[in-house]
Amino acid sequence: MKISVILDKSFLDGASTEAVRALCEDYVVLVSDELFFELITTRPESQQRCFSKLPDKTNPVYLIPNVGSLLRFEIEQEIACTPVVDHRLNDAFQFSNKLRDGSFIPDGQMLQYLEEWKSTIGDDTRGFIERWSIVHQFFPEINGIEWKEFPNAIKEARQRTATDVDFIRGIYASFLDEDAPRNAPRPDRITPEWAFFRWVQCQILCSLRLFGRYQGKVPDSQGGVFLEKAEHSMLDSYHVIHGSLVGAMATLDEEIREDLLLLRPTCLLIPPTADSSAGANYGLQSDAAQAPRA
Repeated sequence: MKISVILDKSFLDGASTEAVRALCEDYVVLVSDELFFELITTRPESQQRCFSKLPDKTNPVYLIPNVGSLLRFEIEQEIACTPVVDHRLNDAFQFSNKLRDGSFIPDGQMLQYLEEWKSTIGDDTRGFIERWSIVHQFFPEINGIEWKEFPNAIKEARQRTATDVDFIRGIYASFLDEDAPRNAPRPDRITPEWAFFRWVQCQILCSLRLFGRYQGKVPDSQGGVFLEKAEHSMLDSYHVIHGSLVGAMATLDEEIREDLLLLRPTCLLIPPTADSSAGANYGLQSDAAQAPRA
């Protein structure tokens, strides 16, 4: 049986058409709701570049639910959502040719879905910023230290986040007292196989990176550029959640790759890391780079 692998925009946008189609041939490629709507709302030239690389056939990839849907599954069924591939949409579908040529304009039901998605992403981004602003409360060792010690303290905090199961359960328990969904699973039940566990872990992991990058502060001025960057980081954390649950991902994003290897050192990364022979040996040059020179 083919291995399942999560696809992200960096790979789809940056790898060659040959590499993307080889990926779809060799693996069960999973595209999350988050990625699909990200592609639908990206610039027309990027949209055309991404969709045109996918095989022009029925079910070129498999669509899987967003993180929120996986969390709801765990609440309703009282079991872990893994294996994530079991949640894939099995209906036959093909992407519109308008997505391939960059002429797609959403209307009707799709437009309504997009508006709902934008609203949800806006709410998720604001919640993400709030958690980023308080992440230091879970790590007293990174507070009140000299600047020269700060980067290593952040690194150690991220390592603990990635490896200490009981620590993550403790943070999750504190979230239950705040805004957790009703009937959320008990802290002692969740493990790395649960979306709830990975959601907490990845939110903290990503928040620590930003806490370090912004030198322990959330900018006072939160204009459009800042919110766009925060949204991008939040969406990346969702890709890491999916990737950590599946254990395999096709990505060119160095921060996503770093986080996945922290969470799952044996995670299959495509293209493989420099010190690993795992993964596919695809040519990853962009299509533009492969074009013959005049």
